[in-house]
Amino acid sequence: MRLNLGCGDRYAEAWTNVDFGSPHRKDQEVDLTGPLPWEPGSVTHAYLGHVLEHLTVDQCTDLLTRLLPCMDPTGALMMIVGPDVPLAEQMIADGTFDFTYHSLDSLRYGAGRWSGDVHLWECSGAAVAQLCRDAGWPIVTDIGIRSVDQTWPVADRTPQWQLAVRAYTGTPTSW
Repeated sequence: MRLNLGCGDRYAEAWTNVDFGSPHRKDQEVDLTGPLPWEPGSVTHAYLGHVLEHLTVDQCTDLLTRLLPCMDPTGALMMIVGPDVPLAEQMIADGTFDFTYHSLDSLRYGAGRWSGDVHLWECSGAAVAQLCRDAGWPIVTDIGIRSVDQTWPVADRTPQWQLAVRAYTGTPTSW
């Protein structure tokens, strides 16, 4: 099974689209802060696109810990994409940040487009990678948005201020 967790309005064909309390199309309604309904070892891919920043750091670690047993232990892959606040700050300092759709405040605190569109912590690639390691993921790499291949349902690959962290189960030779 391939999970698109926190899909919102980004329904991805050929994925099981999961959200909670959203009016948008989804395949499953699951509160990611509660019990996860997937059988152990049943998930081959999990995509979390702009999800973790809406949870507390403790909730993130808990989710990543509870998700791990759902993943195929012989080789499964998770991709996390979200705002990298320190990277955005550097881009602003360098004059390369595009303010057309986002500001530093929207990356820090959420854009307020709907109830719950609030960010609860300032993500960075390094911090998200460490959360994955703390949750027990054996192979974790902060790869950056430019390295995310087209198999993942990333909504928009243009903003270069996005973090991308890839985590694997299994052994390094299985990937």
